Amino acid sequence: MKLLGKLMLLVIVGLVALVLARNIVVKIAAENGVRAVTGMPFSMGKLDINLLNTFVDIESLVVKNPTGFHDTTLVEIPKILVDYNLSDILKGKVHLENLEFNMKQFTVVKNEQGVLNLDKLKALQGTQRASTQTPNKGSQAPAKALPVQIDMMRLKIGKVVYVDYSSGQPSTKEFRINLDQSYQNITDLNSVVRLIVLKAMMSSGISNLVSFDIGGLEGTLTGAFGNSTKLAAQAAAKSLDTLKTAAENPSALADEAKGVLKGAPGTVGNVAKGVTSGVKSTASALKNKMKISF
Repeated sequence: MKLLGKLMLLVIVGLVALVLARNIVVKIAAENGVRAVTGMPFSMGKLDINLLNTFVDIESLVVKNPTGFHDTTLVEIPKILVDYNLSDILKGKVHLENLEFNMKQFTVVKNEQGVLNLDKLKALQGTQRASTQTPNKGSQAPAKALPVQIDMMRLKIGKVVYVDYSSGQPSTKEFRINLDQSYQNITDLNSVVRLIVLKAMMSSGISNLVSFDIGGLEGTLTGAFGNSTKLAAQAAAKSLDTLKTAAENPSALADEAKGVLKGAPGTVGNVAKGVTSGVKSTASALKNKMKISF
């Protein structure tokens, strides 16, 4: 009986140690993942894991630019929410059912030599034309992707800032884009970084200011775009058709144009939010089942 009691005590102590150490273990894994796809210094304010509800809450993640970019910041993300699949995690597969980035600011920096901070991102190596990208020495091949399965990713970006030091004096331009879109079926962390860069550059128009190769980057993400992006393109095409039809009837042109301008953005936004809400509802239902099984 004494031996059994000691064994039970060791098991309890081991479980308590595991619960207390889980945040440290996952934080190390998260840091390794960020470092592998960015190659840049960063800091993380808080990481909290909820085992029962299979949620990870990351707060105050800041990725800094490397030396030579005036101690500037690449991204500021006040909150990241991760909804993971516990059964797959236990089997050794990184399966995230939902990933949400609430990004405050994305910053593009050009230094005195005309080099962009984006050129230093490991995940972007091999996506740009040789004439527009200065690869890291000894790192010309794309960064090796960390395999994951992300069912749905929601990306929110408040503003994009462009800082240009190439003329000697810093020049700053700020673009408030308020992006809020969802994407499906992402299978590596490189694609997460590439998708964030692509949407920031396209939505702000900075790609035109710095001759950034949007096409080269977009070509690597053919499988990562979700419903909101496809519906945005469909809405734009429909708007064009409507305007053409209205143009054939001059008296209706003004009314049709107003309807298109008011309707199209709202439709895309509502669909994107609806997709995310549906995923959250499904995830909640699955969690309730898992709670019962516990």
